[in-house]
Amino acid sequence: MRRACFARLSGLGRFCVAVMALLLAPALLGPFATAQAQQRSIAFQGTTRDYILHVPKNLPPGPRPLVIALHGALQPAGIMQRYLDLDAVADREGFVVAYPKGINLIWNDGRSSVAGFLPILDARDDAGFVLAVRDELVAQGLADPGRAYLMGFSNGGFLTAFVACRHADAFAAFATMMMTVPVGYAETCRPSKPVPILMMNGTYDPIVPMFGRPTPGARLMSARDSAELFARIDRCASSQASQLPSARIVRYDSCAGGATVAYYEIDGGHQPPAQSVDAGDAFAALLLGPRRSGLDAPNEIWAFFKRYGTPAQPEALPDAGVLVTVNGVAGSRLAAAEPMPLRPGKPAAGKPTSGTSASSTPAAATLASVPLPMASPLRRKAASAE
Repeated sequence: MRRACFARLSGLGRFCVAVMALLLAPALLGPFATAQAQQRSIAFQGTTRDYILHVPKNLPPGPRPLVIALHGALQPAGIMQRYLDLDAVADREGFVVAYPKGINLIWNDGRSSVAGFLPILDARDDAGFVLAVRDELVAQGLADPGRAYLMGFSNGGFLTAFVACRHADAFAAFATMMMTVPVGYAETCRPSKPVPILMMNGTYDPIVPMFGRPTPGARLMSARDSAELFARIDRCASSQASQLPSARIVRYDSCAGGATVAYYEIDGGHQPPAQSVDAGDAFAALLLGPRRSGLDAPNEIWAFFKRYGTPAQPEALPDAGVLVTVNGVAGSRLAAAEPMPLRPGKPAAGKPTSGTSASSTPAAATLASVPLPMASPLRRKAASAE
């Protein structure tokens, strides 16, 4: 009976039901509350936009690293906050987290449709809104502009990739979960600097299949091709692979500007992996595919993020005779396509904090042959279709 009813739904209907299952599953676990969560509003382009801010207790004074996390389609930001459990990492590591809210729970993510399934009726600038949240927190002295990071899940992941291609200078590193980039990005993605990025995809993802598919407004690349696109953009010289019980990880190293592209192929569905799973995750798995335990998405992402970025310096750096302040001042993002000349001894923003430059780093040795995980039924189906 359930299968018959589900089969009668359109593709859009199945998508919406699946996402609603994702929304409801964490809510079944009990009320969501956090003493450090602040509901905030910001004036943006003649309207009021909202976001949630999480500030750990007992932070030392001064600007802190900032992670902006973007929810998926039809997923309230508060549910994303509860579902991802990024706040626990923030409390331990001492960074602040902002959860912007999409209008009607959806982002205009750079495709010529909203979230890949609705026509664009209001071409709002959601990328600009994300940048405005960053700039407001920088101007308030709460966020360090040299250590700001952007991540997103599903629809929010698409918007994250869009921002990485067009506003790479605003963030030190990026991370996407359950997203593959539109084919057109091979021509249009021209970031102003190398883009450190971590990408996670599920081998059994029925919403954003890892082998790519057409969506209204854009045809999507495969997950591996998406990672390789950023590896080409970053001019990475080598790659190495490693195998975990439920994931295969490919890292593209020796990239320009010290960047790295990390691709996580998770043996799971349209759910980021977590330290542990529960009944809510099992319920969502009925339509979204399994959520794997052991590998924790927010911990992996933060471990990647904190390698990049440098604390803001009070002095200004010269650029063609123009002084550009890199202290906490709104609107101080650099627009130059080429890196600015640095004073001796100052690492470039976006490089690993170890200070090793790309020109002095030898190509990483490629690991010995690593056995691939068994291909998922979705992947075999795609291969036979082609």
